[in-house]
Amino acid sequence: PMTALMRGGGRLSAPAGADRGGTADQSVAKPLVKWAGGKRTLAPEISRQFPKMFNDYYEPFVGGGALFFHLISKNRINSNIFLSDINSELISTYMSARDCPDDLIEELRHHQDMHSKEHYQSIRKKRYRSDLKIAARFIYLNKTCFNGLYRVNKSGKFNVPMGSYNNPNICDEDNIRLVSRALEKVNLSHESFEEIKPKAGDLVYCDPPYDDTFTGYSGSGFGSLDQEILRDKCRDWCKKGVHVIVSNSNTDFIRKIYKDINFQIKKVKATRHISCDGSGRGKVEELIIIGRKFSQKSSRARIVTKKVTRRRTK
Repeated sequence: PMTALMRGGGRLSAPAGADRGGTADQSVAKPLVKWAGGKRTLAPEISRQFPKMFNDYYEPFVGGGALFFHLISKNRINSNIFLSDINSELISTYMSARDCPDDLIEELRHHQDMHSKEHYQSIRKKRYRSDLKIAARFIYLNKTCFNGLYRVNKSGKFNVPMGSYNNPNICDEDNIRLVSRALEKVNLSHESFEEIKPKAGDLVYCDPPYDDTFTGYSGSGFGSLDQEILRDKCRDWCKKGVHVIVSNSNTDFIRKIYKDINFQIKKVKATRHISCDGSGRGKVEELIIIGRKFSQKSSRARIVTKKVTRRRTK
């Protein structure tokens, strides 16, 4: 089921490609929450794989939104923005930050003042209906739980114990207001990647739960079949002229399912900050998978091939 609160997309003034040089504004929005597999360190490398020009931007596994905030800080998106995720509490959090930042700040100040083991356990058990209460609970638990790890059981209940932080930054007022401005004209929706409808010339970036890693972001998980369904969807989008980029683990399974003429696979080194055990942190190898439909290298190769064929025909 989809529950969406849509806002008209807007046009940002700077041209796409503006991240090729220059100094970024220091007062830029950062992710509201910690997220396993977040793309803070990889965002510049991923954005370099983008085509110079594209229409609307879709990110159906938005998570912590590190790539989105990077793109906004560099003025890389010139049209409508569609961010979505199957995690309804996450989307409620973004909606509240966008639409009522002052109210969200007030709720988080309360959690900050009340923070204790007893308060944490009490809030972890509670269920709210309003987006604002859901958002404040979501951020509070994320900022104070063990390792900042968002994890739910099969019933969808958050089950991470409290972390041992001396002074967690529960209410980052300045960043909440920056995030609110960044999201001002963004379309937010609670839906799966299968429900988005990009058109030719649009760009879709997919950052699904990685193969052979933690996938407890929702009660349903994300297994091998889901990975294959996503691959098929990416291939369909490419055939329609949509620009597609996917991030995933460097595993035999992922390399196998994307070993197709429609995809170009690049290996990159990423820093992992969140893991259930300390040995899982540090530098790991990941994949950036690019739809060949807009690969500049492959486009040049097709042009050269056509010229050679014409000469031989003559």
